Amino acid sequence: MNHYKVIVIGAGVGGLSAAAYLAKAGIETLVIEQTPFPGGRCYSRVINGAEYDIGALYIGDRVPQILGSVFGIDCRFKSYRIGIRIGDYLVSVPFDRRTLRELRQCQTPWRDILCFLAKVPRLYQRSYFNCHQSVGEVLESLTSNDVIRQIGYVLFGVSGVSPYRLPPRYLGMGRSAVGVISGNPARFPGGNRQVADLLVNFIRQRGGQIMFEEKVEQIVFKDTLARGIATNRGEYMAGFVISNADIKTTILSMTNRETWREAYLAEIKALKRPLQVVNVFLTISPSQEFLSEFGVFFMPEYPIGGFELLEAGQFPDKSMFVLSVPTNLEEDVAKCHRATLQFYYPRGSVIPEALNRQVYRVMNDGLNRLFPGLSERVIDYAVYDPARYEREFGFRPFVFGVSPDLDNRRFPRQTPVSNLFCVGDSVHPEMPSVPQAMESGIRCAREVLGQIAGD
Repeated sequence: MNHYKVIVIGAGVGGLSAAAYLAKAGIETLVIEQTPFPGGRCYSRVINGAEYDIGALYIGDRVPQILGSVFGIDCRFKSYRIGIRIGDYLVSVPFDRRTLRELRQCQTPWRDILCFLAKVPRLYQRSYFNCHQSVGEVLESLTSNDVIRQIGYVLFGVSGVSPYRLPPRYLGMGRSAVGVISGNPARFPGGNRQVADLLVNFIRQRGGQIMFEEKVEQIVFKDTLARGIATNRGEYMAGFVISNADIKTTILSMTNRETWREAYLAEIKALKRPLQVVNVFLTISPSQEFLSEFGVFFMPEYPIGGFELLEAGQFPDKSMFVLSVPTNLEEDVAKCHRATLQFYYPRGSVIPEALNRQVYRVMNDGLNRLFPGLSERVIDYAVYDPARYEREFGFRPFVFGVSPDLDNRRFPRQTPVSNLFCVGDSVHPEMPSVPQAMESGIRCAREVLGQIAGD
C-alpha cells in the first residue's frame, strides 16, 4: 500500500506538472504536500474573510497553452496589461502600439523609440548575450533612453536581484536561447489558483494520489539510490523521487550529506537565496477607479542602488513595489477591490519599527504616487512580514527558491543520484516563472519515463 513508482515531494506547480504528466502516462504516482493547499506561491488564501493571491501575482498566457497542449485541459483566461508608473504617466506592457503612445506621452523621442525597436531583434541571437555580463548591460546596449531603461529595470527587478546581477540569458527570446517564453500576462476566472486546482483534479482523475498536511522529513537511501521518503506520518517507498522543494532544501535538509561528493555539496551550499518580500493584503473602496484591462501596477520608487541597500540589510527611503488588483479584471466589483501589494524585505532581519515605517511610506506616499488619493480609499489591510508569512502559509516568501543572479547556476533536474530529481525554479530550464515551473516538471517527468522504459 505504501509503494509507488514515483513520489513527488511538494505540490507546487512544478511538482504537480510532473505528477500530472506521469499520471497521464499511467504511472502510479504519489504527491506529498506539507500545507493544506496545492500550488505553492501560485495560490491564494482567505485573509480577513476575503481571498487574496499570496505569491505569483501574475502569470503568462504560456500557462493555459501548456495546460491545453500537454494535458488537454480546456481553460478560459483573460489577457491584461501591466502598468508602470513613470512620472505622471503609466507606460504599459505587453509592448504594442499602446505602449508607443504612452512612451510619447512621457516625452520619449521617436528617435529613441525607433532605435530601440531596431535593436530588439538582437535578443533572438544567442551569441548576442555572450558580449554582455548582465541584463542591465544588455538594456544599456539596446537604448540610452532613461524611460525605456527604467521599464526594463522594473520588469527584471522582480527577480529579487538588481538587473546588473541578473544573467543576460534571462532576456533570451529565440529558440536557441536557454529558457522558456513566459507569454503575455493572463488571469484565470476565479483566480490563478485555478492552475493548481486543474492539475490536482487531472492527477486524481487518472489514479494519482495527493496527500496534504504531511511533511517530508527525509529522503530514504539504499544502495546509493533514493528508495523512498520518511514523513511525520510514516514511510513510503518508490522507484523514483522528484522533489519540488528547491534544490538547496532538498540536498541539505532532506538527505544525508555523506551521500554527495564534496564538490557537489559545496556548490549547493554556496547557492544564495533571493530577497524575501513583504506582502500587504488590502481592501480598497470600489470608488477607486483603475484603468480598464489593467491587473497589475508597478511603482519604481528607487534607482538600481536600492538593491545595494536591501542586500546591506536596510530599507531604501522609497520602496519599489507591485500592486496586483485582480478584481479590476472582473466584470463587476459589487463590494470592494481586493489587492495584494509586495515590496522587498532587506537581507537578514530588521527591527519592527523600521518595517512599520516602510509600510507607512508605501501605504501613504507610495500608493498616492501610483494613483493620487489611493491611500485614502484603502479600507483595511493586513501586513505579512516574512516571519508571519512563513508561520501562517507554511513556506518563506522568497521571490524564487534560489537567487537567479550571476553567482548562481541552474542545476540539471537529475541529481548525481540517478533516480532523484528536482523541479522548480532552482533547476533547468532557465527564466523562473510559473510557465518555467511547469516546463521543469514536464521535462523531468519525460526523463523519468525514459528511465522506466529503459528498465
